[in-house]
Order: sequence, then structure tokens, then C-alpha cells
Amino acid sequence: MFDNLTPEEATIAYIIRAKKSFSDTITQYSIADEYIIRRGIEISPRKVRRIIEGLIKKGYPVISTPHQPNPGYCWGGNSGEALDCYRRLRKKGIKIMVRARRILRNERSRKGQGELF
Repeated sequence: MFDNLTPEEATIAYIIRAKKSFSDTITQYSIADEYIIRRGIEISPRKVRRIIEGLIKKGYPVISTPHQPNPGYCWGGNSGEALDCYRRLRKKGIKIMVRARRILRNERSRKGQGELF
């Protein structure tokens, strides 16, 4: 199943694959700790996050939730959790795009005001 992955990616995929729903997730910090136990090699939580992003780009069903009491990652989730993840990320993306648009609009209007800033 993980033949096309690097050893780092495969190890992280195996760790996450054991978590099947939002009620049983694992944080990037816990993944880093588990990785160190399994491989005996240090890995930072930031690198774990980058590897997870790569797994998602390659089509692996890693989803996440920021919600308490179990924030973190899981493998595919149960019914509706992937859709919840999609909706949350889409909403966040739209908010970021609106903010970027406002920054651009504000910069354009600021240039028309002369040297007020």
C-alpha cells in the first residue's frame, strides 16, 4: 500500500492509519514522538506536518480536525468527517482570499491618497 513512499512518509502513514475517526486522532507532536520510537531518528513536528501535506497531495486520505477534545489527524475518518474537514478548510480558504483581496484593494486606495502613511 505504501510502496511508492519514502521511509519517512511510510512510517508517518502507518502511524496515522491506526487512527480512524475524529474521536481517535493524533497530533503532529505525538506523531513525531511515535516516529522517534519506531525509527530511532529525530523528526520535528514541523517536518511531520510537511510530510502529511505531501501524503495528502499524493492522494492518501489523511484528514484533520482542530476541534477539542481530540484535535489532530486521522485516516479517512468515518461517515461525514471528510466532508466536515473539506467544508472547514474551504471556509478558511475563502476567508484568506477575502483578506488578501482587501489588502490589495487597501494598497491601491492608499497609493491614491498620496503620502498619508
